[in-house]
Amino acid sequence: METVEGVVIVGAGSVGLLTALKLGRAGIRVVVLEARAGISSSLHAAAFTPTTMAALADEGLLEEVRKRAVMCPDVAYRHSDGTLIAKMDCDVLAPDTDYPYLLLLGQNHLCGLIAQQLGALSNVEIRWNHQVEEVVQDDACVTLQTRGPGGRTQLRSRWVVAADGAYSSVRDQLGLKMTGRRWPERMVAVDVFYDFTLHEYSRANFIHDPLDWAFIVQLDQSGLWRVCYEENSSLSDVEIRHRMPERLQRLLPGAPTADQYRVEQLDLFQVSQRCVKDLRRGRVVLAGDAAHVSNPMGGLGLSGGVQDASLLGQALIAIINENAAPSVLDEYSLSRRKAFTAFTSKASTPWFTWMKEGGRIQRARDLALLEKAGTDRAVMREFLLDFEQFNGRRSRSLTSRVKLIGEVVKQSLHHALRSTSGFAMELWERARSRRTQEHHVQSVIARNR
Repeated sequence: METVEGVVIVGAGSVGLLTALKLGRAGIRVVVLEARAGISSSLHAAAFTPTTMAALADEGLLEEVRKRAVMCPDVAYRHSDGTLIAKMDCDVLAPDTDYPYLLLLGQNHLCGLIAQQLGALSNVEIRWNHQVEEVVQDDACVTLQTRGPGGRTQLRSRWVVAADGAYSSVRDQLGLKMTGRRWPERMVAVDVFYDFTLHEYSRANFIHDPLDWAFIVQLDQSGLWRVCYEENSSLSDVEIRHRMPERLQRLLPGAPTADQYRVEQLDLFQVSQRCVKDLRRGRVVLAGDAAHVSNPMGGLGLSGGVQDASLLGQALIAIINENAAPSVLDEYSLSRRKAFTAFTSKASTPWFTWMKEGGRIQRARDLALLEKAGTDRAVMREFLLDFEQFNGRRSRSLTSRVKLIGEVVKQSLHHALRSTSGFAMELWERARSRRTQEHHVQSVIARNR
């Protein structure tokens, strides 16, 4: 049996690798176990929000991410035929944030970058093709039964981080259950090479339509784009794949046929908003999708996972290097669950439903609001502040400003604020209380040393 004097991390996704980097730089011995043979080819979590960028800057990763990513200076709202409703220029937020833009990059690129950084640390090891089959713990340590290229082995460690994704085997071994909501519809993510820029598309586009709603974003500098849309849950995988050319012809500008674009990969997934009750069970702590899953709108899943890695890393460093009490991990569990239930879940749900729901009159009001915000930069700024809350305050001036553009838009505004207030509050909370949560965890660490 092998003993790891430090931390074993299960899962080499972005959260697991970022946690390993934080611990490794603090001199802690880390072994990362990953069931796959290498970095996942999945491109999920393409949007880096200002909150995520701030966390990556803290770890010294932002500049390298920026070199690889696509800079997204604006966000476009479009009808299903591609005609522009409004374009929101992120630079109107320059007075309010250090990051008045988005970065677009597939998660596999981020994982590859972090893995390169880990390669320079002699105290961190990634073991590919290692599946965790059993988790047993006592008061002193955790024992993992693993299966790898050399057969079955056992590892013992004082601490284990479960960052092995939404279908976490470690979470299942611990008997921890996720609760929350699962939508019946299925999402289809098609990664495709097609020149959207010829049709003057922005790097990020939301299709506002009750039937053909979608979002279309560029994934990297190679020219790969993602088209994400919804399909009926009654359709089989085969039927969904068979319908893909028809759906793409409706959603892609220029109505191309299948020979005019190249599909790189297609993923099917069901949208959920779920979280475990406790992110800690003894000496095992959950992070990222193993702890909570969110729908893909707004980039909140990645930002939440990055913050998990940051705060959990701080807590484990304090326990291992500074003799803080293990109860620091209870504070991590409470704060991260609260962040999900009070903000992320409440935020991303209305953002997800707003794009496709609402009657004819309400959608007309929504479109009137978008059109006004797209032509008046003062209204645009207030619109983005209220939807994204980068600067840590609630914006109120838009309600009074909209009186100038008529009662229809005013009614639309009130509906939009009601529908998306959770989304605004989530990003407001992440922009403002990311520092508050860090301060709180640090205070608990100080009290428990």
